Amino acid sequence: MMKNVSYARRGYHYVKSYGVTKLRRKVQERLYRNSLEKGYQDWMIRNRPAESEKELQRAHRFAYAPCISVVVPVYRTEEKFLREMIESVLTQTYQKLELCIADGSEEDDSARAVIESYMARDPRIRYEKLSANRGISGNTNAAIALASGEYLALLDHDDILEEHALFEIVKWLSMHPATDMLYTDEDKLSFDSSVCFQPHFKPDFNLELLRSNNYICHFLAVKKTLVEKTGMYREEFDGAQDYDFILRCAEQAEEIGHIPKILYHWRCHDASTASNPESKAYAYEAGRLAVEQHLERTGQSGVVERTDNPGFYRTVYKISSSPKVSIIVLDVPGAGVLKRFVKAVSRNQTYGKLELLLFLEESEKNKIILNFIKEHRQIPIKVVYCTSACNKFVTFSRLAEKIDSEYFLFLESRIEKISRGWVELFLGNAQRAGTGAVGGRIYDSSQRLKHGVKILGLKGQVGDAFAGLPMGYTGYFHKVVMQQNCHAVSGKAMMMKKIYFLKAGGFSEDVEDRMKDIDLCLKLEDIGLQNVYDPGIVLTEQKHTRRRRTVRRAAAFDKKWKELLQAPDRYYNPNLSLEDTKYRIREFH
Repeated sequence: MMKNVSYARRGYHYVKSYGVTKLRRKVQERLYRNSLEKGYQDWMIRNRPAESEKELQRAHRFAYAPCISVVVPVYRTEEKFLREMIESVLTQTYQKLELCIADGSEEDDSARAVIESYMARDPRIRYEKLSANRGISGNTNAAIALASGEYLALLDHDDILEEHALFEIVKWLSMHPATDMLYTDEDKLSFDSSVCFQPHFKPDFNLELLRSNNYICHFLAVKKTLVEKTGMYREEFDGAQDYDFILRCAEQAEEIGHIPKILYHWRCHDASTASNPESKAYAYEAGRLAVEQHLERTGQSGVVERTDNPGFYRTVYKISSSPKVSIIVLDVPGAGVLKRFVKAVSRNQTYGKLELLLFLEESEKNKIILNFIKEHRQIPIKVVYCTSACNKFVTFSRLAEKIDSEYFLFLESRIEKISRGWVELFLGNAQRAGTGAVGGRIYDSSQRLKHGVKILGLKGQVGDAFAGLPMGYTGYFHKVVMQQNCHAVSGKAMMMKKIYFLKAGGFSEDVEDRMKDIDLCLKLEDIGLQNVYDPGIVLTEQKHTRRRRTVRRAAAFDKKWKELLQAPDRYYNPNLSLEDTKYRIREFH
């Protein structure tokens, strides 16, 4: 009954903020995710190390064996949860650790009695009873002050660790000694500790995603010298203190590692943000301010906005100048398609310095197209005729240097709807230092997602995350609507600086046409740039019938990028399936 009351209260607050339609969609999507995650508890248990393996871990001696200080701020913690937390630390298979607890429970001594009973049996516990509650940041800082280890690992007072969590961390550090910040995957734990659910399988470090949400969260280990350099927790960010801390650490870290294993269980109860995001509404403004200050420190100019999903944000990056943009259209199947395309481009045009470059075959040189171009006055249109044996990709690459625009924006001619301010969103991202290709999300005429983030290895080669998901649905941990870095975006809606296009060598002649956009994105990565997906750019394709045909594997692309394609996509997670686009748990045999 209490659980139903909790759900009703959460639903009421969500409807009040975002409306009935969005609540209905949110519930439907949660039920859908639950169906995809069915059987997770069994999967997790199967993937735990066996008792014999744990014994080997206890006996193992690392050449580099740092002391890990597990830092815990305690405040009036329920005894059952407190004991479970303490025991999950003390029973770790890697035993060179200390448990540092700062207790801000004020006049309540129940936690103290429990902790001191463990201290009598285990000297690895360091404990301080604070004279007053200093808040979550102050209490955490007091626990950090007790730590003497080389790494600090942050644990909430009612959460628990997998028994091999610290072993996995030290194993990683032994193989990656430059790592000074390291995080793992996590899931949620029921109030009675009986069920683990909603696993969060995370990507390797993804700065754009981190600016959208504190996806790193738990379990986090940070080198103590990095904390000393960065500074400890800041009270003005209470509620989002972890987010602010992680952003500051990420700014200073030389190497950030990720262990793709569920090693942390986040307790769910009515007062926790894991169970009830609305329980800490004040925290979301603190999170927004944390991102805002991070942008200021890193020299990024943008406006940070809260989204319909509490704790998730988007940044609208400001344009630093107003350069000329060439919209490149390499496919024009007919005058009707062109008219609808130009209408879509013009309808929400709020940026002035645009031109259209149409690449046509000689056979497409007909009066209807030419008359339309002649009569259209809103956007300058230029035509390039491809007369050589080379295709349009190659022709454009050879002409690119002569084009006087600073930015190239590739669009598919079948686009018929584009969200307002789309050019500015493209530019705001593309103008930032270190940005390669920028892409948006493209829906088909039935409002199903068609193109967005490309995942290497998906469906055997490269696929689109969440392909087929209805418009309005946000996907696994809202990734459809989260800004993020990725290996590649779709060339059907892609912008980049002209100088980077040229530096990367333009479109390659040695790969299949349908893979040329992905190949270009990977070449941009090779020259040190980061590709960006901005879901604020929303496009819809015109309805059209296409004959079904068997798509052969792109052998030339495969050969060129063989090493990269054989490795797990660092922006995905090896625990997720490569058989479909839904972020389903992968079955290991």
